[in-house]
Amino acid sequence: MLSRRTTLAICTVTFLVAAEPQPVERAAPVQKAMAAARQCLNVGMSAEAVTALEGELPAANGDKVYLALLREAYLAELYRLEKADTPDATRLGQIRRSIALLGGAARPAVPPAPDAATPAASTPDAAEAVAAFKKGDYAGAEKLFAKLANPTADQKSAWAYCRIKLAADRLNAPGCTPASAAAALADASEAVLLVPHHPELQKIGEAVIAAATARQKSAAPVVAVVAAGDAVETDSFVVRCVGNRELAESVAKVAEAQRKAIFERWSGPPAAAWAPKCEIVVHGTAEVYSKATTRPAESTGTAAVQLASGRATSRRIDLRADDGSIASNALPRELTHVVLADLFPDRPPPKWAAEGMAILAGTPEEAGRYLRTLPRCARDGDWHALAQLLEMKDFPAEKVTGFYCQSVSLTDHLIRAAGNERNFTIFLRDTHRYGTASALKRQYGFDSPQALETSWKRTALETARGQAP
Repeated sequence: MLSRRTTLAICTVTFLVAAEPQPVERAAPVQKAMAAARQCLNVGMSAEAVTALEGELPAANGDKVYLALLREAYLAELYRLEKADTPDATRLGQIRRSIALLGGAARPAVPPAPDAATPAASTPDAAEAVAAFKKGDYAGAEKLFAKLANPTADQKSAWAYCRIKLAADRLNAPGCTPASAAAALADASEAVLLVPHHPELQKIGEAVIAAATARQKSAAPVVAVVAAGDAVETDSFVVRCVGNRELAESVAKVAEAQRKAIFERWSGPPAAAWAPKCEIVVHGTAEVYSKATTRPAESTGTAAVQLASGRATSRRIDLRADDGSIASNALPRELTHVVLADLFPDRPPPKWAAEGMAILAGTPEEAGRYLRTLPRCARDGDWHALAQLLEMKDFPAEKVTGFYCQSVSLTDHLIRAAGNERNFTIFLRDTHRYGTASALKRQYGFDSPQALETSWKRTALETARGQAP
């Protein structure tokens, strides 16, 4: 639930990646101004950095690296002004306009902070956490929420907001390092996992994740060779990032959190760490990824699990470092496929269900793309009869877009009808034991797949038409 009584903006910024210098050598005064501005920014003197750069703006002649540094200085100055006890409204307006001229808004509009429900008197720890949150002590509240054994949905929302807010503050602080950006990426990615059905908080978290990813790219460009020492190990993962150990550490941390969340969403807490561990390889570019996996360059991830006698003998996920939604869409999507191998070790779930579950592991916006496309598929005949879809063992040779849209929509429809994701997993296991028709009757009361088709298409198309295009 979002409170309409409290307003607090999170400063999320898309950081520019510095372009290559222009062929013409920069004039000495311009170079001197840039060097002075960089020194000022390194010690937190944002106003002085802005002054130095603005003085040589005409001579810079549109140099992209110069303008990127100027925008960084403006953002640092905006952060300083907003933290002041008595902010200078006129100067704030000037800085915001300058940032807008250089590309992009200073900060996007964000909803108010969520309001945690008042806990029962028997939970003093929860009461303390909520009190800190309401006072705006987000760092203190985050630590207190983290200690709660069974936080309520409202408390999870408040906890997620705290983590996203603190991650944004890290990114917006002058002199944000690649390590700080990696930590912000991990915190924001874990925070969105706390609120899978809270689209407003998901949207805020996605903005912070995108900004953190952009900061990492601009501060530490990725190379296309996996060097010794790049591997990062956790209880269940070995992550190898192409020349970027900080990114490997953030991916590893997010992967552990997502693995736990995915297990709990569909079945229950994981029994133990994975052995063998799941290897995650993050490739530097789409081209490198495509060559290594033989997947199309537009693909953002792939997963493979080898099974023997119902046990995994190897687990691997391949991702792209240049994918801006690696932590929020590609990783949870592919990780869901790996988890499904544990949940269905003897026989995989139906293909439509596996793909639907994987895509629903991402953001609501990602799933929404498929749901909104469904009416077009229906209009153009680009979809499959439900009886055919339910029995597919592999990807179809045609009407692939319709297959994915139907898979996401049908999975979402049956989850809602079942009441939760775990009941949907029970239904999938029943399809193996009793057949699809009998499982539909047992779990949902449908006399036949045709009865489900009528109910699903009516609901799915009405829902899709009601969504914003």
